[in-house]
Amino acid sequence: MTTSDIIASLALLVTIACQVRSELKSKKSDSEQRVMKDEQDRLRKLLLQKETNSAINEMKAELGARLVKISKNNYRLKIFNRGKIEARSIEIQFPDNDGDEYLVMRDVADKFPYEVLHPQHGIEIIACMSFESKSKYRLKLIWDDNYKRRNEEEFFVSI
Repeated sequence: MTTSDIIASLALLVTIACQVRSELKSKKSDSEQRVMKDEQDRLRKLLLQKETNSAINEMKAELGARLVKISKNNYRLKIFNRGKIEARSIEIQFPDNDGDEYLVMRDVADKFPYEVLHPQHGIEIIACMSFESKSKYRLKLIWDDNYKRRNEEEFFVSI
């Protein structure tokens, strides 16, 4: 082998090594790009889900209930709408059939079904608490809003 053959062989080896190195870097770069693309897709899906949930929440009324002490031996059951849309045709039910133990049922019958409860407004029902009263009661509210008819939610109210 002549000197020029040796130099040509070395040049060929260097070229092959550089080509292999370039291929390995390219595969690594492709893998990193694939990981970045997958992460971007995941973030896009999360953002879309967040926007969908936000749009749904804009269509929902969010009702709540609690017993509030006004003064000594003077209580009220407050039902309120903290959502962004009005609640319509609100009904109240007492799954344990104990509404008459702590509420003035005449007041309940006069007010329910409640036609429209606007956002950030509430309904007050006269409550009568005594030493024999339980410390916790269960009630269920049913209402319609722009999202769905016959929404239901159970609440536990306590003194």
